[in-house]
Amino acid sequence: MNSLRLLLAIVLLVFAGDSFAGGNKPPKPATKDKPAAGPLPSFDLVTKQVQQVLALDPDYQMGDLLTAPKVEQVLSKLAKTNWKVADSREIVKLVLSDNDWMAERLSTAEGRDFMRHIARLPGGYDRVDRLRDMPNGQSNVSDFIDSPGGYTMIEYMTTTRGGENLGDQLSDAVNGADFNKPTGRIYTERELLKRLKISYDFEVDRRKGLEPKPTTKPGKPESKTKWKSKGPWKPNRTARPQPMPDAEEPMAPTEFQDGVPQS
Repeated sequence: MNSLRLLLAIVLLVFAGDSFAGGNKPPKPATKDKPAAGPLPSFDLVTKQVQQVLALDPDYQMGDLLTAPKVEQVLSKLAKTNWKVADSREIVKLVLSDNDWMAERLSTAEGRDFMRHIARLPGGYDRVDRLRDMPNGQSNVSDFIDSPGGYTMIEYMTTTRGGENLGDQLSDAVNGADFNKPTGRIYTERELLKRLKISYDFEVDRRKGLEPKPTTKPGKPESKTKWKSKGPWKPNRTARPQPMPDAEEPMAPTEFQDGVPQS
């Protein structure tokens, strides 16, 4: 009799469980609708937000090299102003990481002085970035950084006809392809804002329900081949003009504002 009662109790529990699974479950709490996105901030406000984030670093100056963590802070700040940048991951990939060799080298005392000179040059960061990936390139760049006035070599490369010709010659060297051309990376505040403007215009069209216009996004940064230095750097007398001409024919002048080349 006790066994029969126990069996009956088990059967009742099974049927009760099936009934509960079949539709008698308590309803799930209603999922709250996500709040509608607020109005897109003006690009003037976006610019101010970028400047405010970068100004948190007391050592920062306009034209200084940006690294990925700072750009991530900028994007996080913009998300709080009703604009979550859709292609933020792609933008971060265009910025050097904190532990990148070039970023680390330019963060030293000598490196900052060198950096703030090349920041004033059209394509200064691009030339250094390309040069450092050529054989013995890191040694060469270090030599420029550690030597007083070493930045003048980058100035020669970016502002004179002779420097342009030298870049054409270096384009035929190992890892030197397109030496005179931009790398496609984002190095400075001004370049970050230009890239954000592309994403901003795309977002404006999206929110209006318009067919997004084709963008002119910079290409992905070129893959880098790592080269190990094979010893102390020795200047290549055949490739580098010695001595540097005093009166070189200048290229088209570049206007500057707050130490930044204006396009």
